[in-house]
Amino acid sequence: MVDEEENNFSRVLDEITVFFKQKGPNIQLQDIFDSRDLMKQIAEKDQTIRILDRQGDQVLEIRGENESAFYIPFQPVRERAVTLIESEGKQMLIGRSPIRSSQFNGYIEMIQPLSRYEKIMKNLFWMMTITGVLALLISAIIGYFMARSFVRPLNKLSETMRSIERKGFHERVEIVKAHDEISDLSQIFNKMMSEIENSFQQQQQFVEDASHELRTPIQVLEGHLALLNRWGKKDPSILEESLQVSLEELERVKRLIGELLELSRADREKFDLQTARANPQKVVDKVIRDFKFLHQEHTFLCLDELDYEAMVVIMPRHLEQIMIILLDNAVKYSDKHSNIEIKLVNRDEDVMIEVKDEGIGIPEDDLPKVFDRFYRVDKARSREKGGYGLGLAIASKLIQNYNGDILALRNEPAGTIIRISLKYAH
Repeated sequence: MVDEEENNFSRVLDEITVFFKQKGPNIQLQDIFDSRDLMKQIAEKDQTIRILDRQGDQVLEIRGENESAFYIPFQPVRERAVTLIESEGKQMLIGRSPIRSSQFNGYIEMIQPLSRYEKIMKNLFWMMTITGVLALLISAIIGYFMARSFVRPLNKLSETMRSIERKGFHERVEIVKAHDEISDLSQIFNKMMSEIENSFQQQQQFVEDASHELRTPIQVLEGHLALLNRWGKKDPSILEESLQVSLEELERVKRLIGELLELSRADREKFDLQTARANPQKVVDKVIRDFKFLHQEHTFLCLDELDYEAMVVIMPRHLEQIMIILLDNAVKYSDKHSNIEIKLVNRDEDVMIEVKDEGIGIPEDDLPKVFDRFYRVDKARSREKGGYGLGLAIASKLIQNYNGDILALRNEPAGTIIRISLKYAH
């Protein structure tokens, strides 16, 4: 902006200089006085024009509107010169140009304070200051509301945590329909709380079921020990019967504790999926041979539909344990001389192993529950066969640890199908 003022100032000075040059070499002082009106028209309202003689004394002054007089020390010049100076605390442009003729020698001096420039800069400063303050204020208000919007879900999360401490795991955070980190955090928290609640309920159910299962054999033992204490010392038949029953109940307790420990081990054990490898054909063949020898009253049919020999992600001992559980259940809940079918099939991403029996089957509504701890279709028959409903829970946990799937289906017209899927080992 200063450059623009200087260019405009130089233009006016040049116009006056050219005007006097056009008067010719014989310009007189009277000609200068006669040019007063013309110079007023050329000069702008904030400019002062002075005509000085050779000694710097003022001959003529044309002062702009509302312009006060300025004292500027005289400096002779050989050619047109424009400078920016500061005088009396104000910036101003000073321009001088020589006048040479046979009748008059002197100088044209122009003065223009940069008051307009300073006023614009002052206004600009205040405008920027006010704009900055307003922007800061608006930013603070927006930041406050944004901070509130961010903090509100966190406060709700904190309140929910305190509520969980007081009321239990069923409390959940209200999900705000926004795709941001806070919404994701709330969803993750709710999912985590659902898993914790489910785990806690399963643990409670597990303890209740374990207590219930242990209560019966303990009551039987207690009753027979009381009977022995009262009558068995003198009656050999009572002694023999009570000891036999007590040993059977102790064996049941031993099996139950063993299955509980096995389930707990499956919950805790960590597996290296990079090194876990098993050949499903070899493991299944071995288990079938063992069961054919132990349960000759059943017919075991192996349908090996594998197109090629494949390795799956699981430790061989765990796959063997799973197959023993599945075939043992098939034998327990099937009549003698029934068929038990085992099928192996290649699929795109995994190997499917299917165990199909012709037993009592599972009600449609109970199919999702078969992998719960202590679930039994026929409790009387399970107790008679020595089962506690933990086998499929152990198998399911082992399968999950290897990122596999296990599914229970009805086998029409009678029986059950247990289908497991294990990923290929690469």
